Amino acid sequence: MSEKENIGNRHRIIFQPSGRRGYVDKGKTIKQASVALGVDIEGICGEQATCGKCKVRIEEGYFEKYGIQSGRDHVSPVGEVEKKFFNLQQERGGYRLACQTQVHGDIVVFIPEESRIRKQVVRKPARAMDIELKPAVKKYYVELVKATLHDTLGDWERLQDELEKKFGLSNLTIDYQALISLQNVVREGNWKVTISVWKDKEVIKVDAGQVTKRCYGLAVDVGSTTVAGYLCDLTDGTVVTTASMMNPQVIYGEDVMSRITYHMSNKDGLEHMNKAIIDGLNEIAGEAAEQAGIKREDIVDMVIVGNTCMHHLFLNIDPLYIGMSPFPPAIHHSLDLKARELGLKVPPEAEAADKGGYPPCQVACPAGVNGQDFLYLTAQGKFSEALELVRRAMPFSGVCGYVCTYPCEVECERGQLDEPLSICSTHRFLAEYELGAGRAKATPVVKKREDRVAIIGSGPAGLACAYDLIRKGCPVTVFEAAAKAGGLLRYGIPDYRLPKGMLDNEINFIEELGVEIKTSSPQKDVKSLFDQGYKAVFLATGAGIPQKMSIPNEEASGVICALDLLRKVNSGENVELKKRVAVIGGGNAAVDAARVAKRLGADEVVLIYRRSRAEMPAIMTEVEEAEREGVKLHLLAAPVKILAKDGQVIGLQCVRTELGEPDDSGRQRPIPIKGSEFNLDVSHVIVAIGQVVDKATLPAGLEYTSQGTISVDPETLQTSMEGIFAGGDVALGASNVIKSIAAGQQAAISIGLHLEGVDLKRGRPAPLKRVENVPKTGLEKVARRVVPLLELEQGKGSAGDSREEIAAEESKRCLNCSQFAETAAVVECRDLGVKIAPGAYIHVLPIEAGFVGADNVGVLLAEKPYEQDAIELIIDIGTNGELILGNRKKLISSSCATGPAFEGAEIRFGCRAAPGAIEKIEIDPETKEVRFKVIERHEWNTEVDNIGANGICGSAIIDVVPQLFMAGIIDRTGRFKKDLQHPRFRIDEGGAEFVIAWAKETSIGEDIVVCQDDVRNIQLAKGAMYAGAKLMMRRLGVDKVDKVILAGAFGSYIDKKSAAVLGLFPSCELENIYSVGNAAGDGARVALLNVDKRVEADIMARQVEYVELTVEPDFDKVFSEAMWLPHMKDKFPHIENLLPGKAAK
Repeated sequence: MSEKENIGNRHRIIFQPSGRRGYVDKGKTIKQASVALGVDIEGICGEQATCGKCKVRIEEGYFEKYGIQSGRDHVSPVGEVEKKFFNLQQERGGYRLACQTQVHGDIVVFIPEESRIRKQVVRKPARAMDIELKPAVKKYYVELVKATLHDTLGDWERLQDELEKKFGLSNLTIDYQALISLQNVVREGNWKVTISVWKDKEVIKVDAGQVTKRCYGLAVDVGSTTVAGYLCDLTDGTVVTTASMMNPQVIYGEDVMSRITYHMSNKDGLEHMNKAIIDGLNEIAGEAAEQAGIKREDIVDMVIVGNTCMHHLFLNIDPLYIGMSPFPPAIHHSLDLKARELGLKVPPEAEAADKGGYPPCQVACPAGVNGQDFLYLTAQGKFSEALELVRRAMPFSGVCGYVCTYPCEVECERGQLDEPLSICSTHRFLAEYELGAGRAKATPVVKKREDRVAIIGSGPAGLACAYDLIRKGCPVTVFEAAAKAGGLLRYGIPDYRLPKGMLDNEINFIEELGVEIKTSSPQKDVKSLFDQGYKAVFLATGAGIPQKMSIPNEEASGVICALDLLRKVNSGENVELKKRVAVIGGGNAAVDAARVAKRLGADEVVLIYRRSRAEMPAIMTEVEEAEREGVKLHLLAAPVKILAKDGQVIGLQCVRTELGEPDDSGRQRPIPIKGSEFNLDVSHVIVAIGQVVDKATLPAGLEYTSQGTISVDPETLQTSMEGIFAGGDVALGASNVIKSIAAGQQAAISIGLHLEGVDLKRGRPAPLKRVENVPKTGLEKVARRVVPLLELEQGKGSAGDSREEIAAEESKRCLNCSQFAETAAVVECRDLGVKIAPGAYIHVLPIEAGFVGADNVGVLLAEKPYEQDAIELIIDIGTNGELILGNRKKLISSSCATGPAFEGAEIRFGCRAAPGAIEKIEIDPETKEVRFKVIERHEWNTEVDNIGANGICGSAIIDVVPQLFMAGIIDRTGRFKKDLQHPRFRIDEGGAEFVIAWAKETSIGEDIVVCQDDVRNIQLAKGAMYAGAKLMMRRLGVDKVDKVILAGAFGSYIDKKSAAVLGLFPSCELENIYSVGNAAGDGARVALLNVDKRVEADIMARQVEYVELTVEPDFDKVFSEAMWLPHMKDKFPHIENLLPGKAAK
């Protein structure tokens, strides 16, 4: 079957520069393909072709690496709706909108930087508030009378009686999950338990022992763009920590209407968006718990606020009808739902099996390194990026490049065509390239947890465990008995096989991240580590005692353990070997010892192994190198006696063997041949048949296997002692470096779960499934090329071009196997929704009206305008533009469709608040020169050569029009003054535009400009906001506002002078304009900490009068007047001094 026949009506698509690839059904859009393959492309209009943010370029030509022909005729023709977003040069260059371009053939798609979703900078700190503490969940400690044969009352009834007697709690019910665990927990706590009770009605959690202080709640504001969580201590009301993220639904549309549209045009749209936000909330809960050093299960209450659309998507409720007049929500009132029920989905009757999707090299690698992806980057010459990708899995690219047994190459699909890829030598090349070019010091990881972990042993297992733990923010100390770190890597492998400069570089990288390594620090008393405050211990001490041969005269002088020899040589001790040397064994240590013996001056070295060459566990290339160096192999022979005279080795007696039935290792068992004994004259015998664990250095109480290794759970590496884990040779027996690294990774997962207090076997990553049936039809055979060694001892210097070329060319042989993955067509049933305490409730605040959601109710609770005498205007600036106006006498609310312009949509260079986005703009009225700042940089653009701007975010969008106006560049109507003479102002076929940032000041290689359409879209947004406020003032019967409150995290970063000059709201004293941050999140905190406020929220949501602006008389007239700067007719005495000319009149 040919590749084309196998694929059917599907086409290959490759996204550059990420290299993600896969198949897409004919007729699907590039945007749909990007979502399916996990490629993030901007797009904030719900695929309606109104924002123009999803620009991509269709590449043309034959791409040898992928074996496909890409062309612009492989996609649907350019439509008229697309053309308005491109100039002629871009159109001719193959630019398209991803949401409008259908795939009709194999294509390579390039995503320009401005179209890539950059990580949003989420800034929603908690505000200090005085909240009366009255949480919905309280904890009670009780001591129960033990059951006896004379008192067999049920545990629940016994608990009920005690709670009523001691605390007056009657008629309690118990959560089903809490009931299931009740008996075990009661006995674990020796009949002393802590009970979590919700609203004095239901027991939702039972903990062993006295843990009343371990009581936490999470308040979450689910915004259209960002999600912010506030972890609070329910015993004292303090905010313990905050966690925030970009709303993961943004890939389906930036604003409310675009997400509703996405749902309407995709049959699985609701499911996609519900899963996205549930997963996001779980990430928020997990991050907050980790930062606070608590367990997820300690979170026993949660409050959610969000606009009406976010409310419905979170609850998995169809949002269709809130997008259609008269915009009714599914429910107005608040809700209390079990956390575990959210996100549940009944599975279909028949499910398609997951056929796997990972390249064979990654599946075969014990450490999970994705060879395909780092080879892809290497093929492009992106060597630093390739090494960074390897380090996402593990820190030892160089070590593995020198000494790995390369199981990845054994499973490489390319080997079925010609020869496996040289993955190992490419690993080595990347590390050598960095060492030669010089590496920047790693940035220390912020330690998010207080729980410290001790690791004993700094070999590959111990360091890999430390590496994974520090990246999770966990403080780690590694204790090493030797003078230098590295364990077997440093003392057990010869320098010619693993240069110590390479090892030092990779250990230094781990230390720079924040791992503390204490050398010359043997640890025999593990209990003392727990006494010092360590919460978990990982034993990675290796197996240091040589295995005995159990033959006569084994103690004679001249008998040496291979690892002792290697340790002495690697420590710089003087060792001399002369005459003939015999090495016993067939593993890597035996081969290393034989080659070292040759280097130490032995006249002849004979390696004796009891099986054949095929059964030797050593790396075969190392065996071949040993033979080239003069080491002789004596196979199918075993030692039976050491010949000695006066206690000194003079020879070795051996017996010949033959292979019999396989043993437990799968290799054929060596059987001595009777009467075949022979003698060898030797002066030294080096024994390399394995090592055993030194139990004297390990804590008492551990259980051991029959082989003498520490007994551990094979999945979790948990020993027989609580909090102690073990891995590497000390638990696995004689192993290899890559398996030891994998053991360290598994231990890090287990320790993380242990610190969270959860089941060590649940929540672990699922085993990877490999891609099957990778087509090779029509591919040419290409000879394998191994990157030659770089002699690091000769000094630093960048790798030569030939080595770079070899690495790149060899990497191009990769078949990119994962593009042939097939995945299940349905989503599996999810057993848990929001993963906090299983019995916990989530309280969802009520909705006011169609588009005025629970977030607005949260603002009400936080700001309490219903308790004020002054007329307050509260504005939550965003795509929905929610407004509250009034005081204690009357409150009205509304929403105005400001659209997504303030979020960067419909603005040519608008973008989200990501690093590099311009966030502050000033224009000199005299010179018309611009200065600006970007996110995560403190300097102005005038203070650095290239500040790397990539777009304009919301706060700067509100800056730019007032600045243009006050500088005399645009007039009151928002039109550019065409007679302006300045290099930054230009008029071409696309209309007038003003340059904010020159190309040399950007990271996107082109001028960032503001054009006439941008100004108009900002005017439309601000006009809607002002008109809404004006109409509400008319409805309320007031002609001025006493106070303006800018709510929402966005409002915190708006310059209030700019907002006032723009005419975002009616005139108000500047000192009475306040930014209050995330008021919706603050309201969620109020409801979390005071259960009475939840009742108050329901009451206020019904008492606030909702005004539908679109049916108000003269709406169009009020709106059109509000389009002017700052307004056509209204006066602004409070900012008159800021306005140019007679604008204030």
